[in-house]
Amino acid sequence: MSAHAVPVEKYHGTGNDFLVVDADAHTVGDRAAFARAHCDRETGVTVDAAVGDGSVPSSATGRRGADGVLFLSVEERFDPTRVVMTLVQPDGSTASMCGNGARVVARWAHDRTGDREFMIDTQAGTRHATVTDDASAATIEMGVPTFDPVRVPVAREGDRAGEPLIDEPVEGLSVTALNTGVPHAVAFVDGGRDDPDGIDSYDLDSIAPPVRHADVFPEGANVNLAAVVDDGSGGDGTGDGTDGDSDEGGTAVIDQRTFERGVEGETQSCGTGAVAVVAAARRLGLIAGESAVSRPPGGDLEIVVPDAGHATLTGPVAHEFSGTLPVDPR
Repeated sequence: MSAHAVPVEKYHGTGNDFLVVDADAHTVGDRAAFARAHCDRETGVTVDAAVGDGSVPSSATGRRGADGVLFLSVEERFDPTRVVMTLVQPDGSTASMCGNGARVVARWAHDRTGDREFMIDTQAGTRHATVTDDASAATIEMGVPTFDPVRVPVAREGDRAGEPLIDEPVEGLSVTALNTGVPHAVAFVDGGRDDPDGIDSYDLDSIAPPVRHADVFPEGANVNLAAVVDDGSGGDGTGDGTDGDSDEGGTAVIDQRTFERGVEGETQSCGTGAVAVVAAARRLGLIAGESAVSRPPGGDLEIVVPDAGHATLTGPVAHEFSGTLPVDPR
């Protein structure tokens, strides 16, 4: 192999796709340039650019580029095995946390070690992760969602300084701001994916950037549209259980779309966004209970946001291909 090429793996979690580099074995000097070149959706990596291993089991197969590059370092001397995770995004920036990315980390580390339990060190803290027996899905501990304006962060002035931003207008959307490892703005809309006038009717690439760059978000924010399809009350979706079917609660269902900071576009799935959507729905009283299924375009994610303690994110993970890429893409 050329000294100017580095082995990579490509994985995805519900369509949120990542290139993975073993940072212990291989050095990439300019990680930002590497990510910008190979993640580009028009000119970046394709399956044909790599030596495939014959295992390409995902619906994301054939998509050019990626949603980021995960530089990983495995430390097997710890029990459970620890993995140091650094995510460089397509614009060259570094994200402190990524839920689907962390689930990919767990699957990659399982493929390396055979272990099923890991501690993943992120810039947002250390997160516990597990993979299923067949390694087809992974669960990641996501920390405690916070609406604290200092920790989101949210910049407010005058009488509102120090108050959380809850269901308030920001650049044309009514948003709730919180941090689930990275900042998120969540806006609830009427109508799920099956409604022609629902969540998919919005031009997210037009309405999200003004919110993402709003002055109230000094570090920017990921922007989520969400539609409660089933509030989990066991009733008719209104939360009052008056449809006569059942008074027993169930699992809420929420359709989700996310415009990601650093990707600067809509992704097929966003794990921190899914947790943010469920946490915001709980805060606003839109769902019953602490569990929900979030449905981004790339597939279903299972979320638990308890009254106290860490939220969790569970969903499928798949390997797409193996290959090599130029270290210096210029």
